[in-house]
Amino acid sequence: MAVKSKPKELEVVYEDEDVLVVRAPDDEELEKLVVDIIRRKGRPVTWKELRKELSGLAGEDRLRKVLVRLIERDVVVEMIDGTFGLKGMEATYVPRRIKKRVRPLVPTKFRERWGAIVGSRGSIAAAIQYLREIKLREKRAVN
Repeated sequence: MAVKSKPKELEVVYEDEDVLVVRAPDDEELEKLVVDIIRRKGRPVTWKELRKELSGLAGEDRLRKVLVRLIERDVVVEMIDGTFGLKGMEATYVPRRIKKRVRPLVPTKFRERWGAIVGSRGSIAAAIQYLREIKLREKRAVN
């Protein structure tokens, strides 16, 4: 697999002027890479962003499996808009507007965290809009 820069934990298999080939990460290393990507960005990331960052290192099934484990251990939070952030990011995150919300990866955790607001608003889309308005008002009040 050719990459522009080597993730620091991965073993280099071959390297020359044009190509860097690294050993694919095991599941534990992949978990660390996912957490590092989110931490480096400093905000929740989309499925598409994670897939792009990890293309060539892990397929969608492995990535999904790793995300499920991280969500179940409360390391990663699946935000109401479908993005993935580190625990605590949900307190200040302003949800993105979305065209279509996909099914949560871990429905039980999603319901625990977001069920009350979704239930009170009637839909995920209405809950996202409500949270956006609240978070934007809070930001304006701080500034």
